[in-house]
Parts: sequence; C-alpha cells; structure tokens
Amino acid sequence: MKNTLIMNLRFTKAVLSLLMFTYAFRAFSEENNGKLINYIEQYKNLAVQEMQRTQIPASIKLAQAILESQAGSSLLAIKANNHFGIKCGDRWSGATYYLKDDDYDRNGIHIQSCFRSYSDPAESFMAHSDFITGEGRMTNRYASLFLLPRGDYKGWAEGLQKAGYATHPLYARRLINIIENYKLYLYDNKGTPKLPDAPPGFFMDKYKSPFTKVNGLKSVFVDYMASPAEIAIDFNVPVDQIMQYNEVLSDENAPITTPMNIFLQKKKKKVSSSITYHIVQQGETMESISQFYGIQSKYLYRRNRIEKGSQPAVGSKIYLSRKSKYAPNLIVTNEEITLNTNTPETPSPAAPVESNENNLKTIQSVRTPLEQKMNEISSESDTYIVREKDTLFGIARKFNVTVAHLKELNRLDQDTIKIGQELIIN
Repeated sequence: MKNTLIMNLRFTKAVLSLLMFTYAFRAFSEENNGKLINYIEQYKNLAVQEMQRTQIPASIKLAQAILESQAGSSLLAIKANNHFGIKCGDRWSGATYYLKDDDYDRNGIHIQSCFRSYSDPAESFMAHSDFITGEGRMTNRYASLFLLPRGDYKGWAEGLQKAGYATHPLYARRLINIIENYKLYLYDNKGTPKLPDAPPGFFMDKYKSPFTKVNGLKSVFVDYMASPAEIAIDFNVPVDQIMQYNEVLSDENAPITTPMNIFLQKKKKKVSSSITYHIVQQGETMESISQFYGIQSKYLYRRNRIEKGSQPAVGSKIYLSRKSKYAPNLIVTNEEITLNTNTPETPSPAAPVESNENNLKTIQSVRTPLEQKMNEISSESDTYIVREKDTLFGIARKFNVTVAHLKELNRLDQDTIKIGQELIIN
C-alpha cells in the first residue's frame, strides 16, 4: 500500500513537472524569446566545441539545454550552473545543490533531490557530453546515436526519447521544433556560422514569433498535443481564462488534437475584415467557426438566429458581422418524446437538413414509428408534432414562418405549447 502511494505521488509529480515544459518554446513571451536568443548567443560556441570533442550535435545540446534550464533562467542553472538537470548519483563527490524535484522518501513525503553543482556552465555542458557518450560506464544506451549521419538532428532527438532520456511523449518533437524555429542546425556544420556578427534585431526578425494575430487578437497556433493547462503555464495566463476565451475547449487537461489558434485574449463580437460569411464544411461547428475567425460563439449564434447547441448543416452560410435574415439549415437530431406513456423510445440518428423547404420531410424521415404515426402529413396542409424542448419561436424559425403566422393558423392566444401538440405549419 505504501509503495503504491509512493508510486502515485511520483507519477503525479512527474505529470506536474511535464506541464512546466514549453511546447517547442513557442511558449516564450516576446521578452523571454529575446532571452532565449541571448542564451543561444552565449553558449553556441561551447556547444560547437563539445560537438567537435564528442560528436554530439551542437543543435541537440543547445536544444536540450534550453528545455532543461529554461534558457538559463531555472534556479538550478542560476544557483548551481547546472543546465541539464544532472543529479548527483552514487559516484559524484563534488559540490551539490538541493532542490525539490521528483524524489520521495519511503513514507511518500516529497524530499529534496541532490543535484550536481558546477563552478561554471562549461562544466555542466561537458558533464552532459560525458553522460551521453557513456564515459565511465560499461554500457551506453545512446551508443547507436553516434552512428547517425552528421546533421541528423531529428534522428538524435527521436533516439534520445526512445532510449529513455525523457518520459514526455513530445520530448523529441519539442527538441526538433526548437532546433528548426531557431535554426540551431546551422551549428552542426564543421565550424561556427557567421551568425554572431549579425546586427542587433537580426534574430528576432528571422525567427518565428510564438504569437499569431487573428482578428487583431493575440493567439498561439497549437499544431500538436498541448493541453490548455500547459498553455496556461507557458503563457502565465490563468487556465480558466484560456477555457473562457476558447469555447471549443472542454477539458483543461485534455491534449488539443486538432491544429488551431488558441486565443490569449477575449474574442471579439464580429470580424474586423471584409469577410461577410462562412460556408460550413464537413465536421465544422459554431464553436470551431468561432475559433477560426476569433469571434465569440454567443454572438455567432445570435447573429445567425441559431439556438445555443444547435449546429448548422454543411453548405450553410454563417454570417460573421451582420445579422442574418433567416436561420440557416440545421443538423436535426431526433430527441425522445415524452408523451406521458410507458412506451420506450429509441432516438434515431442525426440527419442533416437539406433545405428549408424540405425540413418537414427530413424531420419526418428520422422519427420513430410512433412519431410517424402521430405526425402524418395531410395532402392539404403540413403539420408538426411538438417535441421536447420545442418553443413556438424555434418552430417558426425552423420553417421560416413568423410566430404570428403560427398562432393565427392554430388559433393560439398565447405562446405556450405542449409536447405532442399538433401544429399546422402551412
């Protein structure tokens, strides 16, 4: 039981530690992005020297140092010159620095971990090289990486992850993104490229900013599995704000599997461009359209006369700035009708509405036998059976008629309707 508790605590700590990683360091703010560039400038020559000594690509060493030390801003890097998070181990007899990491005692109490402390960062870079080359060990699990072609930083990144250097499933991807975003592969050539002599501001102009602008709003493009919780940590934004600004998200800890822009600011009421409407494509929802254009979904619903939760059919026009005259075609789902009977009903599958003129026909086709029997359409007039959650306004909008017209046809003196009630539509 105690061992299980310790394992659970370690797993929880590991998960929390993983959240502190940035996804490809896109998570740097503009200010920190400049610090990262300065970090590369400061240690690139050291990385190249170690590459020439041990054959470890300079791009890989720099990318790992950036991740492990948060570009030199971690407490371990500042206090102990330890840029790779190397722990003491049984053989270490040098200076040490203690910091809570992922170690627990036999009782499951979180304790401080022992890290190596170096006199300067160069020692840390050299120690990392010795660890990867397997110096002083009988076997080296990273030995196969030295057989890769020169410049194969992708093979190195994937090999490090496969060999167990890090447990995060995106570790290799993050290394690759850092290398490519900051062109660290240039340092894998025989000599150091002439980047040090570049004028001030060169790097910021050349390297991709972590931010994108959508509808005039600051956002970050997420093209692989990062969770809202990770994004919140990366950008120092409360996770509840991330969830509020991005209605398409439903779980703050669930990885985002669909590439999209995640907004760091509150979305607007309408688009600021000249685009007037959007044609709905397969798989799109009001929330995904809201996310694509940077518009709050509630205004999209109102502007297009759609009730919250309903979704437009493929091919429908969704207006982005002005109010639509009519509601678009909707995807109709069959809901179980409660008629104060004990007859069990099985909902039919959802069916898209082809056109407003065929709404009645489409709705009838997805009803259960009981509904079809109750809702026979006469040859002289079209009728509709009220279902659960129906309103007079919703029915009128569904069939492109006015509430007043429905009330007049059905001799209603109020807006109240009941489940199972038959209404004349035309």
